[in-house]
Formats: sequence, structure tokens, C-alpha cells
Amino acid sequence: MYLTKLEIQGFKTFAKKTSLSFLPPQADRSPITAVVGPNGSGKSNLADAIRWVLGEQSLKLLRGKKSEDVIFSGSEGKSRAGFAEVSLSLNNEDGAMPIDYSEVTITRRLFRDGSSEYLLNDSKVRLNDIQLLLAQANVGQRSYSVVGQGMIDHILVSTPEERKAFFDDATGVKPYQIKRHNAILKLKKTHANLSDVEMLLREIEPRLRSLKRQANRLEKRGAIEESLHLLESQYYGSQWWELVDNLEIVKKGFDEADKTITLERRELNALEKKVDAVETVDEKPDTGLVALQTQYRELQKKHRTIRDEHFQTEKEIELTRVRAQSNWAPLPLIRIVEQVGAIVKGLMGLKKIKDVTELHSEVEAVLKHSTDLNKKLQRPNPEDIKPDPKLVNKLKGLSKDEKKIVIGLEKLEGQIDSYATKEKTERTELIEMQKLLREKQRQIHLLENRRGTQEIDLARYEERQGALLREMDEFMKERAVEVRSNRPENSPGEDVYPEIQRLRYKLELIGGIDPEIVKEFEQTNERFNFLDGQVKDLHKALRSTEKVIVELDEQIEKQSKKVFNKINKEFEKYFKMLFGGGSCRLVKLTREEIPDENESEGVSPDRAFSDTGEAERDKEDVIETKINKHKDPVIGVDIQATPPGKRLKALNLLSGGERALTSIALISAIMAVNPSPFVVLDEVDAALDEANTVRFAGILSELSKNSQFVIITHNRATMEQADVLYGVTMGDQGISNLLSVHLEDVANGGTARR
Repeated sequence: MYLTKLEIQGFKTFAKKTSLSFLPPQADRSPITAVVGPNGSGKSNLADAIRWVLGEQSLKLLRGKKSEDVIFSGSEGKSRAGFAEVSLSLNNEDGAMPIDYSEVTITRRLFRDGSSEYLLNDSKVRLNDIQLLLAQANVGQRSYSVVGQGMIDHILVSTPEERKAFFDDATGVKPYQIKRHNAILKLKKTHANLSDVEMLLREIEPRLRSLKRQANRLEKRGAIEESLHLLESQYYGSQWWELVDNLEIVKKGFDEADKTITLERRELNALEKKVDAVETVDEKPDTGLVALQTQYRELQKKHRTIRDEHFQTEKEIELTRVRAQSNWAPLPLIRIVEQVGAIVKGLMGLKKIKDVTELHSEVEAVLKHSTDLNKKLQRPNPEDIKPDPKLVNKLKGLSKDEKKIVIGLEKLEGQIDSYATKEKTERTELIEMQKLLREKQRQIHLLENRRGTQEIDLARYEERQGALLREMDEFMKERAVEVRSNRPENSPGEDVYPEIQRLRYKLELIGGIDPEIVKEFEQTNERFNFLDGQVKDLHKALRSTEKVIVELDEQIEKQSKKVFNKINKEFEKYFKMLFGGGSCRLVKLTREEIPDENESEGVSPDRAFSDTGEAERDKEDVIETKINKHKDPVIGVDIQATPPGKRLKALNLLSGGERALTSIALISAIMAVNPSPFVVLDEVDAALDEANTVRFAGILSELSKNSQFVIITHNRATMEQADVLYGVTMGDQGISNLLSVHLEDVANGGTARR
């Protein structure tokens, strides 16, 4: 890679667009370009332009105070420029710069409003991108690639830490250091992101646990509800349709009995009319028989009334039992706990009893208590429910009255029969009709008893159906309609009801849960899993970045050590060449060898006066510990130089010429070991005498085999080594102009051309 062209417009004294072309490399060497001209003509502005386009940010090195100082400020005959622009064209056919262009043009543009831009082949890029490309191509704007005016001995008067940065460029580790710096920035940013994500996770996790518990309860509730609904459908379906069938049978029997009674009463009424007709025709009615019959009929009416009241009382008792069963509810939980506690207490007391008889009685008591509790927890049968004592007493009284009436009727029937045997034969027809009448009344009585029983059963089933209907509507809601519409195939029976009660109780313990909880849980869980995945990715990125930093540190240390030793040897070589003897040496300094001013002061002011951010500082300390674990311990470079015939080693004791020769020897050593594609030297030979200038020119000729040189000089010996001379002049308008001379053309009798 080599320079092909430099274009300047509006930069310092180069107000007009000015171009410098550079010769391509030859077979054995790269041509040397020299820039000459009187003082104040603007020669050094060319070096500044190259340094500026390569990304220099220090205005001090550019010999300015403000950024707009690099823009042409105007003169008496020329107005000021609105912007400064410098373009540097490089031939990249050898691929030294890792980019898919054979010709690379780097442009930097600055406007007076302060806005600026960097262009790479007319495409906008970041300064960091350009710096990385240049570092990978072994070009650095602040190292030995561009040595500005008065900077030749800067490396000697610099601090060891500043020299370390210079030697980082010289040893070719700058690309790795840029990558390391970017990796460290990425590491710190990743740590910050990780901290934020972990904080979010800590905020979400408690809510997620709560939602998960509720979602699990809701899921459990769903399973219980499913089982409960199945059992309810089976149980209530079988109960409902069993009642429907029983009602149909009982109603059918009741209707048949009622119909038969109606027919029998019609016959009874017809028979009574016949008896009345016969008695009316009788000329001599028997008043005794008539009195018995009248008494019998009155007693029959009274019997019917008592029997109806008896049936009604039985009906009320039965309905009371059905209602009691329908309104039954299990014991409250607190009562159950009390009862179980009493049983446990009784069982514990059995341990203290030694007498067998007493033990037996206590066991019986505990067993009775347990049995009672078991009955209270189970749904009772209607027969087990004790009815209202008033109704029971009333029923007993009616039964007694009915028995008395029945006895009275039987007695009257016997009197009527015995009285009839004494009558004359002509009254036989009436007697037979009366017997038939009594028989019919007995049949009706039996039928009414059967109808009464059917009526009680009918009332009981209807009451049960009504209670079941209310219970189904209460617990099953709209599902009850489907159950009452479709007859179930299976009939589980009464045994499943305790299980239904148990499932209902479990649902009651779980309580009501908003179905939106599941949706919120899914959303929160999804976000938690996403953030958890981000944490894992960030940890993975941290490990990967830390590994990259360690690898870069190892690479930096390895290459720095290898190249540094070579530079040391070449430094001694060129030092002796320039001084005609003497000795020199480069010495690496570690942190222990350079005193830290802050350590003597104890705690730094930032830590002394800061009462916040301790956690963040601790976190940063952890990061720094990780990234500095494999870092090169060398933090500075010291230079020792002893000219021939002297014993001094301190650089500040050298004369100006000796410092210049030492600096030239060091730069020459660096370029010999790690040559830059091009090197710009701005009057580095200004402090040399004629003999040393000749030696310097010889070194340039030797080093031009590996690097392209652009030299700004006043010395004749240096000019003689150049292949192309650019003369810089300044007219009355204060604008720098170029005059180029190809020395081969001059040697062949040509002339210089503007």
C-alpha cells in the first residue's frame, strides 16, 4: 500500500484546491518525495493536512486553538473559506488495508458551523472505522507515520506512559488495542444491560410466583370442577329421572284409584237410592232398623272425615321429612374441628385407663361420638328424620279415634245383621240390599285407603322433585336444563353424594379466582422467560467478550515483546551509525517502577467525598479486575542513550543535536522493524549539521526499500535523495501554491512544471 494523491482545499493556507501526486513504488525501493520552500510558505501545512485527514483530534498538534483554525481564514485579496477538506488516496492492491477496494480515498471535511464528516470512498463512516482500518494497515496519525515540525524529539521528552502509546504503534499492536478497547466498552455496556435485566427479573419474580400459585390453583380448580360437574350430572340425573319414573307410577296408581272410587261411589249412590225407595214403599217401616242404619251412616261419615284427616297428617309428616332432607347442610368446619378434637382427646385419654371395664366403656363412648359425627356429616334419609311431635301426637290420636269408630261400625253391623234375622221374610230384599250397601262401603273404604297412600307418595315425590329442582338450579345453573332433558345411561346412586360434598368443599377452600389471572400469568411468564433468556445470552456474551479480551491481551503481550526486542537492536544499530559509537537501550517499566501520585495521597478525592454509588464502583472494580487480569504489566518505556565519549544516560542532559540524532535513530529503528506504508517527516533534520544530514539521508535511502517517504526539508543532502520535489510558495494573497519538479526530467535536461 502506498500514497497516490493528496488533495487539499480550504485547509489553512491552501485556499484553492491543490493536489499532490506521488510516484508508485519501483522494483527495489519506493520513491522519496521532498517538499521544500521558504519559511512561512505553508510547507508544514501539508504534514498537518495528512495528520488531520488521518483523524487527528488534538488542535495543539495541528498548531491551532479552535477547530475552525484549520479552515482558511481569508486574506486581503481572498475571502475566507466556508469549509476545509482533505482527501488522501491510497493504493490498496496488496490488500494491506482489510477492505474490498483497490483504491481507497479517505476524506475529512469540516464546516465553519462545527459540523464535520468522514468519508471512505465517498461513503460516510465513523472516525473509529477509519482509525481501525489505518491501524490494521500499520498507519497511525499520532505515531511515527507522521512526524510534525518540532516533534522529532517529542518522544524523548515525553513521559514513560506517553512513550508506551508510541511504542504500541511501533510494535503493531494498535489494531489489537483498538479491538480490546471496543471489547471493554462492549463488556461494560453488557454489564450495565445485565444489571438492568436482572433488576427487572427481581421485580417480576415475586409477582410471577404469586400468579403461578393462583394459576395452579385455578388449574386445580378446573380439574375439580370437571370431576364435580361429571358427578353432579350423574347423581342429579339419576335422582331426577328416578323421581320422574316414581311420580309417573304413583300418579298413575292415584288416578286409577280415584277413578275406581268414583265409579264405586256412583254404584253406592244408586244402591242407596234403591234402599231408600224400598223403605219408602214399605207400609210399616221398622223404626229400630232405620235408627241403626241412620247411626251406621253417621258413623261412616265420621270415619271418612277422620280417615281424611289421618291421611293429611301423614302427608304433612312425610313432607316435613322430605323438606328436612332437602334443607340439610353438613356441619361447619369449626364444628367439625371441635368434634374431631373431642374424639382425639378421648382417644388420648384411653392410654391412661388400665381397668378393662372402664376402658371398654370409654371405647364405647368414643365410638358413639364418632358414629354421631359420621351421621351428621352424611346426608340423612327421610325415615331417619324425626317429625314434629305435635303431628305425631295428632296422628296417634286420629288412629285411636279411627279404631274406636271401626269398632263401633263393626258393632252396628252386627246389630243390624242380628236384627235383620228376626224380620219377616217379606223384608228379605231390603236386608240383602243393606248388606250389599255395607259391602260397597267397605270396598270404597279400602280404595280410599289405597288412594290416600298414593296421595302421600305423590306429595312426597313432588316435594322431593321441587327440592331437587331448586338444588340443581343452585349448583348446576344452566347445566341443570340439559340433565333434566336427557336421561343418563349410568345411575351412580346415593354413594357419590359425599364425594360431591367433598369436591364442593375443596372448591370453597380454593375460592374464586379471576380467569384473567391465567392470561396475566402467561404474559408475565413469557416476559420472564424472555428476560431470563436475555440474562443467559448476556452472560454468554460476557464470557465470550472476556475470552476475546484475554486472547487480545496475550496477542498484544506476545507481539509487543517480540517486536520490542527487535526495535531495541535496531535502535542501537542506528544510534551507533549516527553517533559513530556509543550505546543506547530501551527499558520497559512496570507499574511498580513508576510511582503513582494518588497512592501517596491515600484515598482519592472522588472516593473521599462520594457517599453514593458504592455498589456501582464495586461492580466496576470487578470488571476492571477481570479485564486487567491478563493485561500487559508494562505501562511505560524509558530511553537510555550514551553518546561516545560520555557517561551520561539521562536524556535531558543531551544537546539539541544529540536529542535529534537519538530520535532519528529510534524512528529509523522502528521503521526498519515495523515499516509503515508511508512516513511523513516535517523538518526532522533541521537540527543536524551537514555530516549528520548526509548520514540521515543515507538512512532514508536504506529505509525507502520498505516505506514511502514524504519529507519536508531545507537540507540539500536530503533533497538529493528525493525523486520528486514539491516547492511551496506564497503570493501576495497569503495563499500557498505548489511547484513540482521531477528530478529525472531535470537530469535529462527538462524543466520544472507548475
